[in-house]
Amino acid sequence: MFNHPEFGELRTVEIDGVVWFVGKDVAEALGYSNARKAVLVHVDAEDKGVTKWDTPGGTQQMTIINESGLYALILSSKLPSAKEFKHWVTSEV
Repeated sequence: MFNHPEFGELRTVEIDGVVWFVGKDVAEALGYSNARKAVLVHVDAEDKGVTKWDTPGGTQQMTIINESGLYALILSSKLPSAKEFKHWVTSEV
């Protein structure tokens, strides 16, 4: 999990040596008003998947995106903060 004061928490999971991000976290950090729709519209099918995640409410299915999906959301964002988010991800995450 990565945490940033402006962008919040980004949950991650490593599968077969590849880091996947929880799509909802990325979309919300980028300011998309509908995180689910943003992932659906902007991330290609081969760049997303589903994993089980333990939450306080029990185990839930989470949509995860790979690095390519992450950049698809960043490049599709019209918000000025997307550039700063991209810099944070590429330099620290």
